[in-house]
Amino acid sequence: MAVTSARNIVNLKEKGHFERENARLDKYTLADELPAQMSELSIRTMAKPSYTIKKITPEDKERMLKFLRRFFFRDEPMNLAVNLLETPECRCLELEEYAASTLEDGVSVAAVDENGEYVGVIINGLARREEADYTDKSEECPNAKFRRVLRVLSHLEREARIWDKLPESCNLVMEVRIASTHTAWRGRGLMRVLCEETERIARSLGAGALRMDTTSAFSAAAAERLKYKKIYSTLYADLPYAPQPEPPHLEARVYIKQL
Repeated sequence: MAVTSARNIVNLKEKGHFERENARLDKYTLADELPAQMSELSIRTMAKPSYTIKKITPEDKERMLKFLRRFFFRDEPMNLAVNLLETPECRCLELEEYAASTLEDGVSVAAVDENGEYVGVIINGLARREEADYTDKSEECPNAKFRRVLRVLSHLEREARIWDKLPESCNLVMEVRIASTHTAWRGRGLMRVLCEETERIARSLGAGALRMDTTSAFSAAAAERLKYKKIYSTLYADLPYAPQPEPPHLEARVYIKQL
């Protein structure tokens, strides 16, 4: 899942196999061995890995970035389109600073497994009506490849104008900026749990809406499953400066969900 938002593009100028045991086949009778084996299979099927949901603090920055380097940065469609990370060892410090820029808001969450390892994260941020800024700050980014990504995010910010589409009484919005799940944990509903926790936090803070900017077909489908409403979209092909991801990732969208 690739989800981003354009807020807090600041100070970028300053920062620059599956192993199988040898199995022995035993003979059995339907009245004897099979029920026991089926019972064991049922127990195994019902067992589910456990996890806890925790807030991500600024002290968790390096841990969070390590997870994103493995499961998000290299898969996000725009990053792939510009070959942002050219080798397995390559890092983009500007991207990392952008990803961590709202940790101070204290509203990001992670799913942590029994071993204390991250298996899913959502990086959230808070946006306030009085701080709305539609200027394009992407030129401040010294990394030419990431600058193209930022220009698209700035375009979404400027053209969506979410405050014009929300009630005047709404002065605080929770932005779902980045969402990613460990490969081995995908398809288990983990991201829905993290999004529900995000919504709970947003309500507790008095936010009037949630925002999600999607840069892939998969994240857009996820937003719609979560009952977000699309308020703006653009084809990458219509933006001459934009990265051009491979299908099915043909457009970027902005979604909101009023609370």
